[in-house]
Amino acid sequence: MAARETLSSEGLCIELCETEQEVRLEWRGKSTARQPELFLVPVLCDALERGERGGRAVVMDFGAMEYMNSSTFTPLVKMLDQASRGQLRVRLEYSQARRWQALSFSALRAFETPDGRISVHAR
Repeated sequence: MAARETLSSEGLCIELCETEQEVRLEWRGKSTARQPELFLVPVLCDALERGERGGRAVVMDFGAMEYMNSSTFTPLVKMLDQASRGQLRVRLEYSQARRWQALSFSALRAFETPDGRISVHAR
């Protein structure tokens, strides 16, 4: 059975769903905070720790996001950089139908690893 937890701050809602296979973060709403790292860094660190503890992939689904400012990408980039130095599997999913997501998330493909441990996928 999956464990669910809802985390929110200033219009951004992240639903954390933990199963035996993965730690999934489903992002919804808008992230317009000036310092989103105050909320996001603890959430992302916790997700990475949960994934490492259980040997599970961390999947972040941004498909339902309405908007993210550039400040929101900074904690994501730092998390991907950290994950690239370890063995954890991280998968980012985004909606290709949302033009801003296609433009923004395609740039994060630079963090993809040849072994597929870190991947960015359009849906």
